[in-house]
Amino acid sequence: MNSSRDTEPATVAADEPRSRRQLLTAGGVAAIAGVLGAVGISNSVEGKDGQWVRLGQRNSANKTTQITGRKSPGLLARITGAGAAIRGITSSEKGTGVQGWADAKKGKTTGVDGKTESPGGVAGRFVAARGGTAILARSPDRDGTALRTEGKLEFERRSGEATTSGGAEFVIPVAGGLTKKSLVLATLQDHFPGVHVEAASVLDTTADRETILVRLNQAVPEPARVAWLILD
Repeated sequence: MNSSRDTEPATVAADEPRSRRQLLTAGGVAAIAGVLGAVGISNSVEGKDGQWVRLGQRNSANKTTQITGRKSPGLLARITGAGAAIRGITSSEKGTGVQGWADAKKGKTTGVDGKTESPGGVAGRFVAARGGTAILARSPDRDGTALRTEGKLEFERRSGEATTSGGAEFVIPVAGGLTKKSLVLATLQDHFPGVHVEAASVLDTTADRETILVRLNQAVPEPARVAWLILD
């Protein structure tokens, strides 16, 4: 007969004190493991459900391992060298590497919170290395907001400013990712009475020759600046 322990996830209580005997036992196990490693005997024995998590070793379980605490953070991982303090990896074709879930039904909760205190740091970085989507923001509720920014918004390599010495056309090179479906927005940055942007469109999508074309309704007699933005 299975007990309730067999049906519940393995749990490590974050604020449950360990007895002196448990600490001595853990220290003895660590010392033995160190000796085995020194003589070349592998100590990478995978744990089983209900056992302590082994530091510096592979740990596997058939059930969810939970850490429940009364104070924040429930789990703190810190490293002093380069790299990631926590990494989530999934090998499933439909898996999720890291999931943040705020399940309270009220309040200004946060599923994932990233922060950096370095002036040159990035609070959140997402890279689609093989042509996927780096960020998908979705809000199915009609009153929801899919994406909100507080502060400046930059479109690096998808926006800029170009200058012409005169004439009525701007041919502007673009740094990659241009298609026939790309939408081009442009506006003059200098004032010329009666002159405005008549059209802005994709000119060439050939690799290494990707360009957009901005046409004015009439030629300008002196250098003019135009700002452009590409949406696709």
